[in-house]
Amino acid sequence: MDDKVIFFSFSVLNTSVSDYFLALAELFIKNNYRVVVFSDTKKPEKLILPKDIILKYWPSKRPTTFRDAKFLYIEMKFYKPVLTISVFNSVNLFLIVGFLCGVKLRVAWIRTLTTQFPQKNILVKRKSMIYKLATKIIVNSNATKQDAVLNYQVSEKKIYVIPNSVKDVYETIPASSGICKKTITYVGRLHYSKGVETLIQAFDIVVRKHPYIELIIIGNGPEEAHLKQLTTSLNLQERVFFKGTMSKLSVLEAFKKTYIAVVPSVTEAFGFTLIEGMSMKTLVIGANNTGIKEIIIHNKTGLLFETHNYKDLANKLNCAIENNKLRDQLTTAGYERFLECFETEMAIKRDYLYFKNMIHDER
Repeated sequence: MDDKVIFFSFSVLNTSVSDYFLALAELFIKNNYRVVVFSDTKKPEKLILPKDIILKYWPSKRPTTFRDAKFLYIEMKFYKPVLTISVFNSVNLFLIVGFLCGVKLRVAWIRTLTTQFPQKNILVKRKSMIYKLATKIIVNSNATKQDAVLNYQVSEKKIYVIPNSVKDVYETIPASSGICKKTITYVGRLHYSKGVETLIQAFDIVVRKHPYIELIIIGNGPEEAHLKQLTTSLNLQERVFFKGTMSKLSVLEAFKKTYIAVVPSVTEAFGFTLIEGMSMKTLVIGANNTGIKEIIIHNKTGLLFETHNYKDLANKLNCAIENNKLRDQLTTAGYERFLECFETEMAIKRDYLYFKNMIHDER
């Protein structure tokens, strides 16, 4: 088989992660590589794949079984990829089977912090051993890099930072009624690590001064019942609206329409909602920690508040609500920073050269 074959493994969906990897795969194809994509989800009917991508599905819903390992082993022996890139559930198999098959370049992508999910010591130790089989670890922020070094004992020399990216689709997203100064929007999981309780407490202060303001919460999770109870106890049930999960398009429409987007996470590897909000030319206010503070430049491209400090967040929200000029200046600068650093078309050209050079150096 041609030695210019690349394997990707990710969930083929209508998501920003999928958009990025499909675009990167397409660029490899345009430069005479063959690309095989492994997905643990069925491709949505309306999602159009780049021409000539070879799409394969794992035998299991989660590619962690012996059957999946055997399937991958056969594919690797047939195609003999020069490079493998994996993310999420498939990382373990891609690294182990790739090592056994003699694949020279085995890249694993880390996109979350260990603090964002329950971690058993034995699983962390197992992951540490598996990451030793990677020739390169890609992370999405310096915060994720530090986490990988500290918790997985990955050598810093093996790690390379590639920020998340999203497409610039601002002009294609409808917003018929324009920006609504009456709304603050949160998008994400309803989990303790996301700091939504801090946002609701801050909103309680804001609404006393600006009674017309509404808080839109998009997403679900284990904290949903608690957060609704908190909303009721603060008598905010007529001002806070839980919308559940929404499609990517609906989320972007919500961001384009809202006056302020808030990312109050206690920890965040990177945060797609940050750059999605910036891409829709809305003001983003985030907690001053981990990957968030790497994206927002305080008082230049957005606002940062002290993590867990709902009073500080309330002050930042009130400031933005009462100062249209400041809000618009930060929004414009935020969108420019998005285009410069986090836009997919720019990112794939940059990252393609990185992986191309990796292949060249190995030869």
